[in-house]
Amino acid sequence: MKSCKKAVNWLIFSHFIIDCYPGFIAPLLPFIASKVGITMKDAMAIISIANISSYLLQPIFGYFSDKCRKRFFIFWGIIIASVFLPMMGLAESFLALSVAIVLGEIGVGFFHPQSTSFVPRFCKDNEEATWSMGIFLSMGSIGYGVGALVATNIYERFGEQAIMYTAIIGVMTALSMFLFVPKVSCDETGEQKEKISLITSIREIFSLRLERILIASSIAKSIVVSSYTLIMPFFWKSINLSASKIGLISCAFLATSTLGMIAAPKFEKKIGSRNTFYFSFLLTLPLALAMAFFMGRNLPVAIVLYSIIGFVIFLTQPINVVMSQKLLPKYKSTISGVVGGFTWGIVGALLPILSFFMEKISILNGVLVVAAIPLVMCIWVREIPEKPLD
Repeated sequence: MKSCKKAVNWLIFSHFIIDCYPGFIAPLLPFIASKVGITMKDAMAIISIANISSYLLQPIFGYFSDKCRKRFFIFWGIIIASVFLPMMGLAESFLALSVAIVLGEIGVGFFHPQSTSFVPRFCKDNEEATWSMGIFLSMGSIGYGVGALVATNIYERFGEQAIMYTAIIGVMTALSMFLFVPKVSCDETGEQKEKISLITSIREIFSLRLERILIASSIAKSIVVSSYTLIMPFFWKSINLSASKIGLISCAFLATSTLGMIAAPKFEKKIGSRNTFYFSFLLTLPLALAMAFFMGRNLPVAIVLYSIIGFVIFLTQPINVVMSQKLLPKYKSTISGVVGGFTWGIVGALLPILSFFMEKISILNGVLVVAAIPLVMCIWVREIPEKPLD
């Protein structure tokens, strides 16, 4: 398919908008949990259910969007996420909070596999696809950070109920989508209309050793990111930082994450795919140790180091997604659902265990342990190709 910059730009913009909404969760959850009367473990249980319901289902959403070239999943994903996630501000009970977050995250899960698979379809070559994927993924992180900043400021100035009005932006974005993103047919992509079952496609994806390594790498990255974005806000609140300051810190982490994804193609071109993974995974733990060292001595320096971890850990993300899709191009959406969704679902299932573990040894010690996981992954990184796949 020929390059279509308007469609790619719109997909990038819609990714920014939809990811603003899950950005509400991390900085506001400690405060809403306190209002509702639940503990950090209870809050992580909600996130766990949401991630399992949303992210573990993304391969299924991806499978059906591979069969359906219409924009169904993109449109309804934005609608559901933008309507339900702001409702967390209205929650007065554990159940109401759970419904708002779980349904909202399912909307996010709807959106991502199909939109991620559409991006390379509108690009003319691998270089443009990697660059566009990096921008697409990074705009999601920017959206997440902006969402954190906007939601915490609305919370402090107007109260939690005012957050509901942000749904208007998402609904307008979804409706505008039909003007900018064309349908994609199998004929246009040159793909064969094979009738392959979901089980067969999943089995084929996991049958490739390199695909399994890329998925495991994504899980390692997701564990670090989830711990640093979802659990660390409880630490920031414990040292008496305000909601707006926590939102600003979350935004800084995600801003540097964005820079990491934008820089990924340049790193890949300069040092190769494999060495980019090594650079990312080897540096995470030393940065975390430095952050912990300065936490009680110089908080601004600790926050800067915390943000740099975002840059480093996200360097692999665009490379991982594009390489995974190149291995089995006929399953672009399904693979996007696995790498971008299933891996987060696995981590989501682990969140209650992680939060329990961190309550026992302290959040700060817990995130140090988590930062060592990418280091272990370096055993398998050597099997990742030196150069991008054709």
